[in-house]
Amino acid sequence: MAPSADEITQEFIQESVHLLEQSLHKISHCLKQLDLDQIWWRPEPGLNSIGNLILHLCGNLNQWAVCGINRLQDERQREQEFCSDQRLARDDLEAMLNRTVEQASQVMQSLSANTLLETREIQGFSVSVLGALSHTVPHFVGHTHQIIYLTRLQKGDQYQFDWSPESEQQRVPI
Repeated sequence: MAPSADEITQEFIQESVHLLEQSLHKISHCLKQLDLDQIWWRPEPGLNSIGNLILHLCGNLNQWAVCGINRLQDERQREQEFCSDQRLARDDLEAMLNRTVEQASQVMQSLSANTLLETREIQGFSVSVLGALSHTVPHFVGHTHQIIYLTRLQKGDQYQFDWSPESEQQRVPI
């Protein structure tokens, strides 16, 4: 018997939430290894710091998965995510990121198969809700890998790995 649209929807949502949670875990693991200067360090002028990437992740996920899907007014200031001179503390960045992922996860878990096919206007684009999630979740994962790389670049041999093939993790890690 073929799976129902609801079963496919739930699997897609569960996997999307899982990817966000895995990314959040990886980012938190990196932040625990860094001091404030390392969080806001830029490898070169014009390139992003980990702090800027976290601000950007919060802005993008909120715009696409929270405000966009719920048709709420979005107050995002995208340019400030990249040029922010306010060096938020690690705990503040992590709390902001946790809150944004939690809000996005709640929105995702409330979606039906029919809602996934509805159209939304987000960041000037007309996209389906499925398209919005297919944009923002991989975007989040991609920047997570940049954060891991920037952490490893700064920590060198002192970088502490979080996962290995020998671990007993049941779900596929990012």
